[in-house]
Amino acid sequence: MAILNPTLACADPLRLAEDVDALIRGGAEMLHIDIMDGHYVPNLCLSFDQAAAIRRYCPQLPMDLHLMVENPFAWLEQLAELAPDRVSFHLDSTPFALRFIDRLRALGIRPGAALNPSQPLGVLDEVLACVDFVLVMGVEPGFSGQRFLARTPERVGALAGLRRERGLAFSITVDGGVDHVNGPACAAAGADILVGGAFVCFGQPDGIEASSRRFLAAV
Repeated sequence: MAILNPTLACADPLRLAEDVDALIRGGAEMLHIDIMDGHYVPNLCLSFDQAAAIRRYCPQLPMDLHLMVENPFAWLEQLAELAPDRVSFHLDSTPFALRFIDRLRALGIRPGAALNPSQPLGVLDEVLACVDFVLVMGVEPGFSGQRFLARTPERVGALAGLRRERGLAFSITVDGGVDHVNGPACAAAGADILVGGAFVCFGQPDGIEASSRRFLAAV
């Protein structure tokens, strides 16, 4: 069974604490925080100050930070202060991915590599043995509410096959466009963690708690 990792990018900023409480009641097992710099992707999202406030409010759930930034090394000081449980970064954001993975581990943070839809699985070859998880994007990064790309479960299945063949233990997260239909397909293909946003936890007629429980029952 895959676990639910809601993205707070889709939460109501004026009711954030209430939304977090509803997610917890709905069965969320971690919280996904998107950090964007307006350069790697043409958008901004949550800030480190907001992430710290969420951390203080909800310390019992692991924090999963997704960096969509041009130079991840520039954010190491903030990462050290925030101390999230997991951080994923995009391999095309730095030519020194292995060094950044080592820096995260030195901070006690579990490192993950994010894979864009246009990138072949082969770009992960040199880091698969070094990361704790791979974040497979189901949409192009940068904007919530995009429709899920249909080949994503196939890509998840291929990545899960590599994990078996190489005897590795990294987990697989799917992020972007996940809903009550494609989420179970990704879980069946080998995904361990599903990032729920506009089509899973938020904006659903039965509300955050009920829609989250409905999604978990489906996966």
